[in-house]
Amino acid sequence: MSQAATLSEVDIVRRDRRVTTLIGVSHGASHFYQLALPPLFYLINASEGMSFALLGALTAAFYVASAVCQPLSGFLVDKFGARTILLMGLGLMAGCTALMGLLPYYPALFVLSVLAGIGNSVFHPCDYSIMNATISDKRIARAFSYHMFGGYVGYVAAPVAMTGIGAAFGWQPAIIIAGAVGLLLFAILWGGSRDFRDSTHERAESGVAEETLGDSLRTLMSPPVLLCWSFFLFVAMGQMGLMSFVPTLMKEIYAFQLEAAGAFVSVMIASVMTGVLCGGYLADNFRKPDIIVTIGYCIATLMVVSIWYFELVSWQLFGIFAVIGFMYGIVFPSRELLVRAATPKGASGKVFGFVYSGMDFGAAATPILFGWFVDTGVPRYAFLCVAFLWAASVIIILMTNNATKRLASGTVD
Repeated sequence: MSQAATLSEVDIVRRDRRVTTLIGVSHGASHFYQLALPPLFYLINASEGMSFALLGALTAAFYVASAVCQPLSGFLVDKFGARTILLMGLGLMAGCTALMGLLPYYPALFVLSVLAGIGNSVFHPCDYSIMNATISDKRIARAFSYHMFGGYVGYVAAPVAMTGIGAAFGWQPAIIIAGAVGLLLFAILWGGSRDFRDSTHERAESGVAEETLGDSLRTLMSPPVLLCWSFFLFVAMGQMGLMSFVPTLMKEIYAFQLEAAGAFVSVMIASVMTGVLCGGYLADNFRKPDIIVTIGYCIATLMVVSIWYFELVSWQLFGIFAVIGFMYGIVFPSRELLVRAATPKGASGKVFGFVYSGMDFGAAATPILFGWFVDTGVPRYAFLCVAFLWAASVIIILMTNNATKRLASGTVD
């Protein structure tokens, strides 16, 4: 008998809220630690004499380790359970972060960055495995939205907190305090996560045998899953290109001061966070994720094209970036529903781990391309590139939806 069958509706609602909150907090911690060290680079350079190139390599090592290990983490989640792997990942990130302040030597910082990246690799497969198996279907999109919202809170909080504490007490106390807070979150998550369910529970309840390695690889190589990976690759290339280069692009195209140009990113992030919360309610009630994703990305694409094509003034640009962020946020829960539909029971860890690695690789590739646009004197064409990437992502997600339906009906060749 499933757990849901033994709970009243009131208990189910309370469980859903509790699990959603814990998962949102854990995702926020993951994103916080991704940006915990970079805001301190200036202080580390002044104190320890490490070059900015070497410090940047610490961040690169973190993301490469996370991207490479994320698919493997998905296999571990489906094998050993998400709760255990999630706690291990959070503990590893928090512990490595605290040790960075105690071992301020570059070789140690590099090794700790790699280990922290490995810890970061578990969050997406763990979180989605838990949400898919625990949260009620009628509230699952809202759980996805709060999960994403928590991540953006972590992104926003990290630079403010780390620069403030670092300026007051120094970079070492700042990074030690950040790690200690993570260990406190570890204790809260450990105590509050007893009713977490995951893909191992789904597999046991459905009577599906554990997949062999060959079966798992066939699942990941299925058309819907490969298309999902491609979708995240293209989406992330456009998103990270905007997040990383908008200040530079606005300075190059419109001669804004760099600080003023950075405000466009702030507006876009705030709009994404608003859109994410609205998108969860929309997806839970409308239940047409393919339509929501298509309309949202088409509107965002048109907004990006308008930046490329027209000469705009400041208030128009702020409005356009707000619309882009809101559309990007509002489609997020719906796109997760499409990935969920393409995921076999008991395989959510490996599938979400694999498809989200596409986002990591996309994020790693775009800065080089956008840097080329700036270096060659055609910065405006970076926006046209984003438009092509997002237009391609719409086509891919519609292909994904079609492939999922064909697979479910048994008509795939």
